[in-house]
Amino acid sequence: MKLEIGLRKAALLGIVCLSVVFCNTGSIKEANASTANPESSLAAANNTLSEKNSNLYPMHAITNGNDLYGFVDQTGSIVIKPSYTWAGNFSDGLAVVYQDGTYLAINTKGKVILKTSNYVNDFHNGLASFTDTKTYKNGYINNKGKIVIKASYNFASDFGKDHTAIVSKSGKFYRINSEGKILKTYPLNIKNYYGVTGDGYITYTDSKTFLEGVKDLNGKTILKASYSDATYLGNGLFGVKKKLPDGEGYLTGVMPSALFDKNGKQLTSYKYYDLSVYTNQYASCTDSKYTYLIDTKGNKVSSFPKQEGRGTLTVLGNVVQANIDNTLYYLKMDGTLIWKGAEATALSSGITVHSVKVKPNKYVAIYYPKLEGLSDLSTQKKINDKLEGLFTADRMKLTEKDALMVDDNFSVDQLKDLLVICRTGYDFPFGAAHGTPIRLYYFIDTKTGTFYQFKDLFKKDSNYVKALDNIVRKKMKAQETADGSFYFTSDSTYVTESQFFDLSNDTLTVYFDSGAIAPYAAGFPQFEIPFSDITNLIDKDGAFWKSFHQ
Repeated sequence: MKLEIGLRKAALLGIVCLSVVFCNTGSIKEANASTANPESSLAAANNTLSEKNSNLYPMHAITNGNDLYGFVDQTGSIVIKPSYTWAGNFSDGLAVVYQDGTYLAINTKGKVILKTSNYVNDFHNGLASFTDTKTYKNGYINNKGKIVIKASYNFASDFGKDHTAIVSKSGKFYRINSEGKILKTYPLNIKNYYGVTGDGYITYTDSKTFLEGVKDLNGKTILKASYSDATYLGNGLFGVKKKLPDGEGYLTGVMPSALFDKNGKQLTSYKYYDLSVYTNQYASCTDSKYTYLIDTKGNKVSSFPKQEGRGTLTVLGNVVQANIDNTLYYLKMDGTLIWKGAEATALSSGITVHSVKVKPNKYVAIYYPKLEGLSDLSTQKKINDKLEGLFTADRMKLTEKDALMVDDNFSVDQLKDLLVICRTGYDFPFGAAHGTPIRLYYFIDTKTGTFYQFKDLFKKDSNYVKALDNIVRKKMKAQETADGSFYFTSDSTYVTESQFFDLSNDTLTVYFDSGAIAPYAAGFPQFEIPFSDITNLIDKDGAFWKSFHQ
């Protein structure tokens, strides 16, 4: 059974998505509810939102080897069991979740209110915008699952308390009511906008300088296009970044922001890194070591403890949702832990796998496995020392000057005496169009501590490289014929002695690095080969084969 440790997938939650055109673990730890009163400065502002979010929060855990999402309450108790591959926050008493290729809206009892193949945003004031997966146009659906406004808009904001929303169509912007009737047509006609907000602001880019600014829908300029970045944060506030020198634009994402108000007035200096949107009067930002909350004036919220690591903090009612170094957890206002996924998982063999985090700098988060429970302590130490080195040796040398964001994690699979560690990661250079995914497997004999290689699976005189390459080429050709897949041509063999591979009891899977034999978008091309098809190549008397078959 495959177990993913740490479950650093909080990004899939869709937590806090600002309405803009471009945005158009193991066992559960529980904490008893604290009897201490939360800080009044936070509690006063949270009463309203606590009614809206229904006091249930997304969580995730391993269920039958799968990473699934459910919901916990304010005490950390599981209210809706993990059964979804994605889950958003509750809003208007409903949460949007994803299961088996379908978007669902569920209530706080887990009852399905609607099913659709279209992407659905959070519900606000009785309606949710949705995106038609065929036309990519936006419309609205009500909390009974009925489409009340057809998908015809390029942009569709959330409905506000006044039961109106802002939409765009054919280059024009409109305010509509809940029946789709146009209440107002806005005069603004701008081509280079990249963000629209439900509050009526446009963030746009100058076509010559590529600098950014802000207008309202009436055409009034709030900020001239003279900044490297301008982002609407909610509450009538903008996060703005200075213009950078020529050649340094790639650093925009990691530069600090200043707060500006809706009149274009600068409220603070440029000092907020990783500034989030405002939720319930609070946003989060980071320094070199911590993530902390700020109020609408930019002041640190001292009543809530800063969290070690880089990420976001979102105030949801009387609970703070933390996504730090891709780990999701929940806290009370006084910092008491409510829920966090387990950092260790017990395998059926009696081995416990711990997840250990190291951070050489704020932009690098590495989670590596540490084993406990092996019968031979010297073998256990041998394995742990090597795993730590494989995961961290090169990474620990990284500094912020390397301009690289790194997220490394792992999953575990055990086949009898063979422990299979899958190392996953993503390296993202500052300013790059995309990063580089990482996928590596380590095959470890828990009795001897041996780390097996690809060649250890085959007979020495079997010419397995050529034989497997022929099989892979046939599978490539079949895929190209069947679905139009494209692979780069090669005069040498695709398969090598140091081939990337995975395996199960009855199947060998050979795979290739992203971009190695096919375009980057193809991910990691892989080809499954039943052992029964290559039995003449396998060294069944070898230690590798015996480790997961005897």
